[in-house]
Amino acid sequence: MKNLVLVLGLIGILVGARPCYAAEIAVVDTQKVLNECIIGKAARSNLEGRVKKAQAKLVQLKGDFEKQRDDLAKQSTILHGSALDAKKEALQKKQVEIQRLAQDAQEELARANEQEISKVVSQIGEAVQEVAKERNFTFVFEKDKQTVLYASDRIDISADVVKILDKKKVAL
Repeated sequence: MKNLVLVLGLIGILVGARPCYAAEIAVVDTQKVLNECIIGKAARSNLEGRVKKAQAKLVQLKGDFEKQRDDLAKQSTILHGSALDAKKEALQKKQVEIQRLAQDAQEELARANEQEISKVVSQIGEAVQEVAKERNFTFVFEKDKQTVLYASDRIDISADVVKILDKKKVAL
């Protein structure tokens, strides 16, 4: 019994002798920051403009294709043989071209989106570091439902990050 008390006392001393570090933790909702900051809104607006341009071009091409298809349907009663085959082949090539252009436009827009978002995310990272250093946070976690199951609103620095980003954008 004496040994047990002695061991427990020794453990208590050793545990008490260890330095205790308190980690200051914060979270940031990157998607919220992207949606609310000036540079995020500008990037989204820029991308939306590019999407509308690409869509308008495709709509025009599809309209031309449909007109040619309708013309061919009307002419099919008077055209025969190689002339009809040539027009059908040209129309088929145009359809393939439109599909290829649509796919190319989609890939280009995906690349542009990735570039725009990565620029903004990089600036968000810098702003997060600035807030973390200023407020002495040890850790800052991305606030999403897969990573952080719960976080109090008092440790969410998203609004502070938006303010810093907007201040820097206005200063430019």
